[in-house]
Amino acid sequence: MDRKRVIVALFSLLIFIGCSTGRPGQSPSVIQTICDKEADFHLEAGNWDKAIEFHEAILRDKPDFALAHYHLGYAYGFKEDHDREIQEYEKAIQLGLKKFDLFYNAGMVYAEYLGDYDKALEVFKQAERIDPKNDEIHYALGLAHWFKEAESGAVAELLRTINLNPRHIEAHALLGEIYLRRGQYDFAKAEWEMVLELDPHNEMAKRRLQEIGDARPESR
Repeated sequence: MDRKRVIVALFSLLIFIGCSTGRPGQSPSVIQTICDKEADFHLEAGNWDKAIEFHEAILRDKPDFALAHYHLGYAYGFKEDHDREIQEYEKAIQLGLKKFDLFYNAGMVYAEYLGDYDKALEVFKQAERIDPKNDEIHYALGLAHWFKEAESGAVAELLRTINLNPRHIEAHALLGEIYLRRGQYDFAKAEWEMVLELDPHNEMAKRRLQEIGDARPESR
């Protein structure tokens, strides 16, 4: 199975960590920092058109307001306008806004939608410097390395992820995938067994364990 097909399959197993498109649990923490009460209300409520309208009005008066650029980019992300989303994130970064979730979201756009994994790694590393013990940023770094076919870097970051959060099912799954591709069947089996322990109904883990059993030399 080629790399792109594998990651599509993994996405059906995992909840990918991109908050740029508003997946669960990833609302921007900066909403709690006042940009403008009405503008931020619409952002928090998911009224994306209104959030864009109000934040653009703010920026007409205050074009160097970094937080408003970040909020505006976040709203554009939910509208699937990722070119404009990353434009606003980069403007916020250029203006000196240093927030973990800003760098994290920007990295996700570069990786998930623009396919620029070098830039994604650069931005994720900025997020890591802000919060080095965040398991999700290490998972994001691992995934970006994997897309670049830099498996050693991916393994290192995934192991860091699991060290910080032993129950990180996505990291176990991707490690299992890498070990299986390398023919490291014992390591792969251990990772997919952990996925199954964490999610007993996980069909992909069951399939991978069957594949491992069929592929091991002693099974022939």
